Amino acid sequence: MPDTRPAGTPGTPHVPHGDGASGLPALESVGEIVRMLQTTGELFLRVGSEPIDPAGPRDLESGYRLPGAPAYRLVPEPWWLDSTPTWVARQLTSHSYLRRETGTGWLIAGEIAGRTADGVPLIGAAHPLAILSRPCFLDAERLYAAWRCRGM
Repeated sequence: MPDTRPAGTPGTPHVPHGDGASGLPALESVGEIVRMLQTTGELFLRVGSEPIDPAGPRDLESGYRLPGAPAYRLVPEPWWLDSTPTWVARQLTSHSYLRRETGTGWLIAGEIAGRTADGVPLIGAAHPLAILSRPCFLDAERLYAAWRCRGM
C-alpha cells in the first residue's frame, strides 16, 4: 500500500527529482531496505535505467531473451554469518559501479526464474518496490567500510 503522507513528513519516503512518474518511494538507508526485507521477504537489487526492461531483458552476447530481469539477492546466503544489514551493504557496495554506468538502483520483488551465463539471478514476474537513492548507497558504503575494518 503506498504511503499517502505528504512529502517531507518525518519517516516518509520521497520520490527523487526526475522520477515523479514512477510514484515509487525512495529509500535513504540500508535500515529501510532491511525493514522491507523483514516484512516482504525475498528482495533484489536491480541496477539500470528502468526497473524492468519493457521489451524484455536479453543476453547481451547472444541476443537471446532472458526469463527475467538480472538482479542481486538481498537476503543473506546461509553461509553468511554476519548481520543482514552488513550483507545488504555488501551487495549495494559491490554493485554500485553499475549504478554509475547504467543508472538507478531499484528494489524489486519476484521469483528466481533462472541465471545469467555469469550466475546472476534472473527475476521473473519482477515488480519494482522502491528506488534506492544516493544516500542509501552512501550509507551502504559507510556500513561496509566499517565492517571491513572491524579487525584493525
